[in-house]
Amino acid sequence: MKKYLISLEKDVQRRALFFSQPDTSDFEIFNAINTMVLSEEELRDKFDFEQFKLAYHRNVTKGEIGCTLSHLSVYQKIVDDENIAENDYALVCEDDALFAEKFNENLTALLAENLQADIILVGQSKIPSFEDKELIINYPTTFSFLQKKIGKTKYRYAYPYKNYFAGTVAYLIKKSACRKFLSECNQNSVFWLADDFIYFERKLGLDILVVRPLMAIENPKLTSNLETLRGSLNNNLMKKLLKFPLKKLLAIKRNL
Repeated sequence: MKKYLISLEKDVQRRALFFSQPDTSDFEIFNAINTMVLSEEELRDKFDFEQFKLAYHRNVTKGEIGCTLSHLSVYQKIVDDENIAENDYALVCEDDALFAEKFNENLTALLAENLQADIILVGQSKIPSFEDKELIINYPTTFSFLQKKIGKTKYRYAYPYKNYFAGTVAYLIKKSACRKFLSECNQNSVFWLADDFIYFERKLGLDILVVRPLMAIENPKLTSNLETLRGSLNNNLMKKLLKFPLKKLLAIKRNL
């Protein structure tokens, strides 16, 4: 399976930290598009600012544009690679990815399940730990005994209660799904966030699964505001708990 690492060329230390992890030597580096050195006029040729504002009700940042365009560029590489079959998965990661123990072994077990989903989210951004309570409360799936077990590992896969913005730290994507993205780019302007899995399901008809617990998170060594993040996640805990029963019910129904 082809593996791609999206990383800005200047981020030497981040790359070094990523490649210090086991089983990472087979990643192909894609130099992320550095939108900070591009003018707004240049960016408008590649990205639809107005459509973004209509969709998300705010202005887009240069970093968000760079993220979307970089992931689309990797999809182009996947489509252009004749050694990748239409139903083959490729692994796409960002350079802040921290892998759980035995990541490669567990990933192999996941691929052995011969899943049909277009995208499988093996990681999530802005989560402090692989089995954080935020996953259970705010992003529930069905009961664990109803989730599909991945080989002899501790991991399971399922649908979340609904698709959501999970970040793009680590995910599997089929070549056929990459082709759908590129077709959409050819027909319409690019305006979406790289992790708008809600839109990808609705517009592109993509089938998207999640893995629990997570196999990858953002590396805490690169998250200087981790305590702030923990505090933010703990805020409004009561509101999240009040919404939890309905979310859980939706997750159970979706996985039937």
